[in-house]
Amino acid sequence: MSGRLSVDWRQASILSDRYLDVLLGDPGTLLLLMVQAPLIGGLVAGVWSNVHADSLSLYFVLALSAFFLGAVNSAREIVKERALFLRERMYNLSAGAYVISKLRIQGMSMLLQCTVLTVVVDHFIPMEVSPLVLGPVLVGVAFTGTVVGLFISAVVRTADKAVMLVPLVVIPQILFSELVLPGGALHNWTEGLQKLMPVHWAFRILENVRDAGTDAWTVLGSVLMLVLMVCTGYVGTVWVLSRARY
Repeated sequence: MSGRLSVDWRQASILSDRYLDVLLGDPGTLLLLMVQAPLIGGLVAGVWSNVHADSLSLYFVLALSAFFLGAVNSAREIVKERALFLRERMYNLSAGAYVISKLRIQGMSMLLQCTVLTVVVDHFIPMEVSPLVLGPVLVGVAFTGTVVGLFISAVVRTADKAVMLVPLVVIPQILFSELVLPGGALHNWTEGLQKLMPVHWAFRILENVRDAGTDAWTVLGSVLMLVLMVCTGYVGTVWVLSRARY
């Protein structure tokens, strides 16, 4: 297993450059990526402009939007190259390097998109959470969504199936959230599932910072959970790709 997880960083660098060239060479996709965050930010700002104040639901919507952007933008990125990946793997392509190359470019995309989303909303809506806190939290949950999307993309055989699975990971973020049943109302297996939701942990950070002041242990624990999810998703994606066959 350790061999499968090893990364050839030279390969990762070359693959990242190739992936970026492909992305920049597709004006249609690039345009869609550029308008996503400003459009979502504008819609969010428009809704909350009715009260001209923030709320916990605002931070939940922002965290959910960031996760969705990460998942939906990466869900087709492996499956659409499946045949190419399998051919190149015959010539010692590292699955770890391949996944890292996707994470690099998608990660940069999420950094830009979450920055734009934060700036747009912060410009129009007075928020109690500093954008210097909100931005990194959104980037973190978006990156977690990216890893989830790549795992989906590695598991399925067609891009259509990948896109169809995205709602199945996004809707539970809402269903198992504190906004549906607040006050720790979830128990038994539903409480366990809630702890598997990246948006839950991102929202927990923002809620803590906004309402209770910064509880360092709560924030640290939530950050570590997001990091653990990213690492688990990366390992799972590499493992699936290392066993992939035609």
